[in-house]
Amino acid sequence: MEIILGGFLPNLRLPLAGDAALSKALPLVISTEVLGNQQQESVLSLSAPLVRPVRNSELSVLRRCKLKWYFTFWLGFLSSKINKHFWLGTLVHFALSEYHLGRTTDPAHLFNQVGKELIAAERIDPITVGGEVIEFDNVAELEIALELGTAMLEGYVDWHKQNDDFDVIDTELGLYIQMQDYYDRPFTMVARLDLVQENSEGVRVRDFKTAADFRDQKWIDQDQQFRRYPWMLRQAHPDWASDVIGSEWVALRKMKESNRSKPPYFMRELIDLTEEDFVEVGHELRAEATDLFDLEAKLQEGGDVRQVIYPNPMERCTWDCDYSSNGLCQAWRRGLDVTEFGDHFGQWGVDPYIEYKDEWAVAVPVVIGRREEGGH
Repeated sequence: MEIILGGFLPNLRLPLAGDAALSKALPLVISTEVLGNQQQESVLSLSAPLVRPVRNSELSVLRRCKLKWYFTFWLGFLSSKINKHFWLGTLVHFALSEYHLGRTTDPAHLFNQVGKELIAAERIDPITVGGEVIEFDNVAELEIALELGTAMLEGYVDWHKQNDDFDVIDTELGLYIQMQDYYDRPFTMVARLDLVQENSEGVRVRDFKTAADFRDQKWIDQDQQFRRYPWMLRQAHPDWASDVIGSEWVALRKMKESNRSKPPYFMRELIDLTEEDFVEVGHELRAEATDLFDLEAKLQEGGDVRQVIYPNPMERCTWDCDYSSNGLCQAWRRGLDVTEFGDHFGQWGVDPYIEYKDEWAVAVPVVIGRREEGGH
């Protein structure tokens, strides 16, 4: 048997022993065209190519640092190494998705099983992501992350049963929203929602985060993701758009529960959106897409890219940017050949949207229905 982590680690397939192996089905897809002030519901035509996909993380990277965007989304750089934090977060999301869909009652066990298989596969047969071999710096670090993630998920199940009361509409839901920028250039806003839930208050998009602490709670209501995902859900499902009221941030602290550690280990924050908020989100997306396509047009004109591409160095770069840790940013700032430099750490020319394009080619264009019975 094999498990396919579609939507989590592209092109990653590995054998699993026993009957606990699960296969994650691709989410069903529907879209709504958003053209200016006109809105028209339409099922996607899968015979046509996916028109310029854009996701929130690309817009976020562009706002943060044009050089990071240039490396990642224009030149398509993919690192040959995945750090333990990415590994942990990816598998935690997978286990939570299976749990909330009712495919497992023990996400910690599932996480532990898949994690062990991944580590074993790394030792025997290198893992491939997007056609590239992924080399882990230290398998021992992954084993520590495996133990930590297992403990986090064991605690989450207890916390969830004590604090949550909602029905699950779906998990890992892929959305494709047809849009145009302010110069009528078409694009497709794409997203993958961790969990769509409903209770007596309404429908929310829940997003899971694995975090060392809960400091993000202070500003999470300003994070664009927690505004844009509910907006996209409304566009995809206009028949119940008025029931979509906002988002929920749920953080799992990277800490084992013990007598030596101090709670809380889990935290939530509700983000409520007004009708005015939803209207503004649409304007913001079109405006940011306009900036993005203007920048791409300048790059396509040729000339010195340094006239429009430049870094935005800051303290956080030292711990949350691969281009700082692998030296690509420093090489750029010193005028070195970053293409040759980057060959030592990864590959250029990898499509950052390959996951969405692969899914587009096989997805079933029907509406995802709201379930009458409750989920986890």
